[in-house]
Amino acid sequence: MTKGLEIRAQIDSDVVKGLVLLNGGGAVALLALLPTVIGKSEFAPLSWSILWALLAFQLGLVCAVIHNRFRRLCSLEYESHGYSPPAGKIFGFNLKEPRICFFSVSLMWTSLGLFIIGGLFIFIGGIFTL
Repeated sequence: MTKGLEIRAQIDSDVVKGLVLLNGGGAVALLALLPTVIGKSEFAPLSWSILWALLAFQLGLVCAVIHNRFRRLCSLEYESHGYSPPAGKIFGFNLKEPRICFFSVSLMWTSLGLFIIGGLFIFIGGIFTL
């Protein structure tokens, strides 16, 4: 394995760890906060937003784990074709990379997007609670 390939593999591993840390940490923080606000009528909007954010963070974790699996399959695809794999297709659209790699990258960005959506749920719930 070349030095550049090793460095990129380490960076990709760190990205997965970051996604798991973001979504998992957000979920743990909200789970710690939930018992203090749930069941109190004055915090109802915040309670609902915490529950929706927890769902977003959970889906973000699932996307991060599946992204990691697809990342490995993408790596195998590149390796099996001498690091010049054929481009994939989805619904007749040509991709710049193999289909499994496209799905992997899509799941990575989806995981990050779900973390942002979870944060927006909390922000909006906080605004309505104030």
